[in-house]
Amino acid sequence: MTKAAAIYQFWAQFGLDTYEENSVYQLSEKPSFPYLTYELMTDSFDGEAISLTASLWYRSTSWTAANKKADEISAAIGRGGMLGKCDGGLIHITRGSPFTQSMGDDTDDMIKRINLSISVEFWTEN
Repeated sequence: MTKAAAIYQFWAQFGLDTYEENSVYQLSEKPSFPYLTYELMTDSFDGEAISLTASLWYRSTSWTAANKKADEISAAIGRGGMLGKCDGGLIHITRGSPFTQSMGDDTDDMIKRINLSISVEFWTEN
């Protein structure tokens, strides 16, 4: 599995339609709520941990469902992080700090967005 595929698979495991953040603009129709967008950057073994973000997008009068999904993602990562296979090596994902940040949307007060921060190390040769 490539590094890009490993990042996608990490975010997609949480049961929401999942899009690399730059690909959303190329869709013929806006995605249906709820969905997740994520940032994609990669590195190799000799690199430092990199910070990546993702956003949970919900449309509701309440933050309950969005907060519940953020808690689910946090629990999946756990205290020591999680490991996955990629490019003949490993990817190590830990929670960033702050892990979550609640945000709104200036165009629609029903949109609930939670920005998630993770730290990623690629233990691969390339």
